[in-house]
Amino acid sequence: MYNLLIVDDEKIIRDGLFELFSMDERLELNLFTAASAIEAEKILEQRKMDIILTDIQMPKMTGIELLDSIMERWPYAKVIFLTGFSEFDYVYKVHKHAKYVLKAEEDEKIIQTVMETIDEIENDFMIETIVENTNQLQKQQKAFERADFLKDLINGFVNVSGLSQSLFVDLEIPLELSMDMYYIVMRHDSVIRDSYKEQLTISEAMQLMIEKYYFDYMDGVMVCFSKKYILLILQPTKLITSERNAIALKASSELFQKACQKNFGISVAIAIGGMPLPLKDILKSYQTVKAKLLMGSDEQLQMIDQMPDLEQLDGVREEYDKNLIKSRLELLDYYFENFDKEHVIALIREAQDLFGNTTSMHDLFAVEVYSDIAVKLIKYINQFKLSQEICFKINVYNLYNVTLHEKWQKAFDYLIEITEFLFELKKASMEKQKGDAVLEVKRYIQENLDKDTSLDVLADLVGLSPEYLLRLFKKSENQTVLHYINELKIIKAKSLMADRSLQVKEIASVLGFTSSGYFGRFFKSKTGLSPQGYRDQLE
Repeated sequence: MYNLLIVDDEKIIRDGLFELFSMDERLELNLFTAASAIEAEKILEQRKMDIILTDIQMPKMTGIELLDSIMERWPYAKVIFLTGFSEFDYVYKVHKHAKYVLKAEEDEKIIQTVMETIDEIENDFMIETIVENTNQLQKQQKAFERADFLKDLINGFVNVSGLSQSLFVDLEIPLELSMDMYYIVMRHDSVIRDSYKEQLTISEAMQLMIEKYYFDYMDGVMVCFSKKYILLILQPTKLITSERNAIALKASSELFQKACQKNFGISVAIAIGGMPLPLKDILKSYQTVKAKLLMGSDEQLQMIDQMPDLEQLDGVREEYDKNLIKSRLELLDYYFENFDKEHVIALIREAQDLFGNTTSMHDLFAVEVYSDIAVKLIKYINQFKLSQEICFKINVYNLYNVTLHEKWQKAFDYLIEITEFLFELKKASMEKQKGDAVLEVKRYIQENLDKDTSLDVLADLVGLSPEYLLRLFKKSENQTVLHYINELKIIKAKSLMADRSLQVKEIASVLGFTSSGYFGRFFKSKTGLSPQGYRDQLE
């Protein structure tokens, strides 16, 4: 659905174009009119227009002058000039790339020009077009994609076995999946400062120093996954021994620590993976080393010569499991807000599997994870406005009461049961809201055929965007809003014309037409007969 503004100081032309576009059900247009360029400017200040069909010669401000005003406000709008034969050369000289329609053109030619303009707008939406227009956007997008992918990778949201070298090439990640890699985990003092500008400066400077001390002689990526932690994954650019690589990484790390301390007074604890590992093992090692750093190791620089064994590190096993499940459960918000029941339940089952062998119902880690999920459920019961409906099924306060369950298996089964019920209620609520919106729109149209039934008015009536209402109505009724309105008008027109005491102009007024001529053209376009011809058939 697109907004089209018709600008012409001649009422007969303005109304004629409005009628033309209103009757053509191929076009899903929200129509507006202005009797002058100055009036058009006021409309353009209030709302975005996709297409402006404007006369050239108008009092006080011409269509050419209006074009400059349009480009200032809505640079992506498309402008079509209405011209006379004598004005064509003038238009071409002023704006060689503007579209134009001769005022003497047939209706179908005008419709075709607008349809071509809509095709241009939709082509502009294509990512290929956007990328062609700006290399900078492509670079920024690639950087965002790469950062998101790497964060998902280290948090366990991406299956390592499904990775391919072509994906790395596409994301411009300079690592060879078939080769082993080194890793470095950094934990630094918080860089939060009173001045955000100072904080930003420090963050940017640290990234530049990492480029200098590590990426000068190794390919790799840096992942800043919080304000305290940085992960580097590195591959040597030259074939040298792992011992020499470990020495080089240690030396670079010492220099980086000194640079951070000297420039910003920041202490950085660094753990270096001193032996090359496959990517999947690096991700496991990273989680382990991060957990160890979190526990406050006094060592400022550690060299890890083998893949850490979780079971041999005091307290790290639990911390690793906790970090992993916590990071996984962060996705609950995303899946709830996208109404993705299957993934929500899958995440709860992951937590359930983690505590399958936990016998004590007083295990604080299990209680913490269970409570986190319970809080999410209560949050979305409230956010989905389902508290009244769900209270007939459960006592929400029982979600916090772990002692109601004999085993953790049953406790998480209870959470899954509530999740399924929550989604059932939400689905039913959404379907009812959609159905109610369509019914309300149909009722309003039936009762107000003589009034404004534009898409904007109908959308405001039910609190939806015009675009969404358009899709919703079409899906529900298998026809567009305009087709439904026109169908009702024809049915009512035929009924009214059976009453010969009513004049055609009276019927036109009852149905919301601005003139009997407009009504006559509309009626004939839908039935093949003029209003009088239809009445003659009734005799």
